[in-house]
Amino acid sequence: MKRLLLLLLILLNVLSYSAMAQNRTISGRVVSTEDGTALPGVSVVVKGTTIGASTDVEGRYSISVTGSPTLVFTFIGFTPREEAVGNRSTIDVRLATDAKAIEEIVVTGYTTQNRREVTGSVATVKAEEVALVPLASFDQALQGKSPGILVQANSGQPGAAANILIRGRGSILGSNDPLFVLDGIEISAGDFSTLNPADFESFSILKDASATSIYGSRGANGVVVITSKKGLAGKARFEYNVQYGFSKAPESGLELMNSNQKLDYEISRGNPYDWTDEDLARLRQINTDWGDVFFQTGRTANHTLSASGGSDKTTYFISGSVFDQTGTVRNTGLQRYTGRANVESVAGPLTFGLNSTFGYSELMNTNESDTGIGTPLNAINWTNPYETPYDENGEYTVITSGQPNALQELLENSNKRQQLKGVGNVYLAYAVPFLQGLTLRTSWGGDFRAEESAIFTNPTTYTGSFATGGSGSYGRGYERGFRYTGTTSATYSTQFATDHSLTVGLFNEVVRNIGRTFEFTGYGLGGPFQNEAGITPGNASNGFIPSVGGNGGENALLSYFTTVAYGFKDRYFVNVGLRRDGSSRFGENRKYANFGSVGLSWMVSDEPFMEGLSNVISDLKFKISYGTAGNQAGITDFQSRELYGRGIYSGGFGLTQQQLANPELQWEKKATFNTGIELSTLGGRLRSTAEFYNSITSELFLNRQLSRTTGFTSLTSNIGKLQNRGVELSLQGDVISSKNVNWSVNVSLTYNQNTVKELVEKEGEDDIVTGILINREGESMNSLFLVPFVGVNPANGNAQYRKLNGELTETYSAADRVIVGSAEVPFFGGFGSSLNIKGVELSAFFSFQRGNEVFNNDLVNVTNPAYFYDNMSVELLKEWKKAGDITDVPRAGNRFQSSTTRFVEDGNFLRLRNLNLSYTLPGSLTNTLRLRSVRAFVQGQNLVTWTDFRGWDPEITGASLVGAQYPALRTITFGLNIGL
Repeated sequence: MKRLLLLLLILLNVLSYSAMAQNRTISGRVVSTEDGTALPGVSVVVKGTTIGASTDVEGRYSISVTGSPTLVFTFIGFTPREEAVGNRSTIDVRLATDAKAIEEIVVTGYTTQNRREVTGSVATVKAEEVALVPLASFDQALQGKSPGILVQANSGQPGAAANILIRGRGSILGSNDPLFVLDGIEISAGDFSTLNPADFESFSILKDASATSIYGSRGANGVVVITSKKGLAGKARFEYNVQYGFSKAPESGLELMNSNQKLDYEISRGNPYDWTDEDLARLRQINTDWGDVFFQTGRTANHTLSASGGSDKTTYFISGSVFDQTGTVRNTGLQRYTGRANVESVAGPLTFGLNSTFGYSELMNTNESDTGIGTPLNAINWTNPYETPYDENGEYTVITSGQPNALQELLENSNKRQQLKGVGNVYLAYAVPFLQGLTLRTSWGGDFRAEESAIFTNPTTYTGSFATGGSGSYGRGYERGFRYTGTTSATYSTQFATDHSLTVGLFNEVVRNIGRTFEFTGYGLGGPFQNEAGITPGNASNGFIPSVGGNGGENALLSYFTTVAYGFKDRYFVNVGLRRDGSSRFGENRKYANFGSVGLSWMVSDEPFMEGLSNVISDLKFKISYGTAGNQAGITDFQSRELYGRGIYSGGFGLTQQQLANPELQWEKKATFNTGIELSTLGGRLRSTAEFYNSITSELFLNRQLSRTTGFTSLTSNIGKLQNRGVELSLQGDVISSKNVNWSVNVSLTYNQNTVKELVEKEGEDDIVTGILINREGESMNSLFLVPFVGVNPANGNAQYRKLNGELTETYSAADRVIVGSAEVPFFGGFGSSLNIKGVELSAFFSFQRGNEVFNNDLVNVTNPAYFYDNMSVELLKEWKKAGDITDVPRAGNRFQSSTTRFVEDGNFLRLRNLNLSYTLPGSLTNTLRLRSVRAFVQGQNLVTWTDFRGWDPEITGASLVGAQYPALRTITFGLNIGL
């Protein structure tokens, strides 16, 4: 392989002078023969190669060619067309309707293929489906867009990223996040709020091992390949997009007591605050809606300006954006500034390119997922309605129950973050002139991330009083990370003996990731300062000793891999991939691993025996694949190493062993079988897919129990197996397709069954129990493990439970727990429709999930009678009071038990994810205005959610709503797109 790399460098330096004049750029525009409208997304491929491009929203394209080849133009619903280049530099094409539905280009990161050649499971989402959605983190916009992809946006906090699962959860302790690749560079999943989705051209989501094995030890959880926009030859084209919107928090499903109900309840519990009649009369006049106190109308403004164009030799795409969001919770928000510059230049057989983007964001956050009594999102539910945030003098009130004034905590303390992100790469490609079809390419780039956080706690607040010394605190944290990726390849594409096509690629890749963190917190704040200036220097006498900490890590990956794509009669296809990875994270004996895949597909519709059905079946394709991929995410960089840290013994400093070495620690391994069918009928107006998959993840990261004589309780090891198998269905239909009226519908459905196949925790005990969750062989992972609640004994008002032997009891033990469902979502999907009449378009999209269970901890907190000093659920008004009462709420004095099925609820929901109404000005009018295009729109996001869940939002990523939840936003946005 070293010789191959040396050969590549020699060829790039020695042969770059030859055939300089043979490489040139061809550009043009593709329109429909019916009405002359532009066709975006048309595949333009150099015949006999994998060199390709696609048209933009105006139907324009630009492609670099050598010599005088033939270009093949293909697009779903239209007849393919070939054009000999000859001496032309501009080729405009008109495509006729014919509905070849499987001819688009699919980008897989390292290669591109026509859709008909793909043997694996790859979903494509067009950028226009994501760019206009008013979300700071673009990953949330992928919800329901493709089967097999579960996107859970469980937070409405500005800048919050979604949780994405591709074909189920494949790891118990490791990460389940997919790999994200932007223009060939791996990017971090949590940094999407610093990227502008309007800069993206398309998303390719790789789901099975035939598609992901080429990513080796990073591909087990699926891969999301993002391609940014590129420039097109021609005069400069400008586009300006502006959006203004406002957001509201949804209504909570929890029904809480009002002031009269709560005061009556307190009196029934013995009047713990000794209210007098005068007090009660006064307090009954107050009925504070704490949601109104903490929530506000959020506002969003988004401006994006882009320019693209270029000559036959050099093209460019440049953009800049400003995004400003005020959160629906007071004192939260996000400001983001981004820029992008993509440039490509052709000089004979050499092609040089640069893709670069940067983003800077400022965020103000509030706490989520905690149970702190001072957290605003908890105080909405817990604070009594007869309390007020301010007294008659405008000062913060002291809450009667003793909990802090959460509005004071929110407004007087602060949690701010600043993020800086840069992603970019440079690439050089050389089309070897004396061997047509051979291309040498090298690409080097990186993902840089820096974050600074500042946390201030005011000495006058509850939180500040608990800081060291009781006088507030100020802390800063710094985090910096850089990941660089270098990929060098040689790709050869050819056609031979008329019916045979072959593409072979050899690749070498290096990835290195370096990260550092540092943080400090100072105490004893004085004066008006909300920064370091207010910190009291700490010493032994005043006790204000600052807290200082930090960490660092780095890891590297070295890979060699190859791809082979073979086609026969443009009908039978075989794809093979092999990859060998070496990772610094794993043990001395397991640093290298091999991954591979093979996929087959058959275009049945092109067979002679199908000619009689050609009027009914436009395309019919069968495919089957098997492959392996790995997962190294979710463990630390030094998990396999023996680690030492500072220790103290007899007043002196020394070293203590903190982690045992495991030289056998290796990747989690995922093997996947996939088969499917793709069908296009009725002249391409009805398109459907169906796929079945079965994957086994082995060598799971789990903690192996150790003998106490070792001094350690466990060691991270590779043990256990998980299975995910399921069915994916999709349907797209053009109900009406004419010059003035177009109506389309789409549906995607997924069923995934997750099963723990094998666990080895310790001899005689295979279950892994963590709180209310259990992982048990034969069951879904993350199963809820609780005691069944069966109601209330009408004779005495005590709660009743079912023991493991089936008997009813009023007291139970941990041995009576049973599995009552799973947090994993088995059934989910989306469906939508779009109607366009003479430029007026109305579209709607719904998403749903069904079959998972959620433990509602919010419900626990407002139904526990022991917490009667705070606000409670109206459910407690139905408490058992006397013998013979029939109710499902136990008596007030009954021992409260929370780890039961009483608080388990369905996580089912149906959500109107997006509703869009737009108008596109006709070409005759835009020409008069000397504009390319004008489109105005109004859209709603998360407008309605149908669910029985009693809380803010059932779309949570875990089994339990642990604490405060920033609800998903209901947003209305107005926008205008102008093309110049």
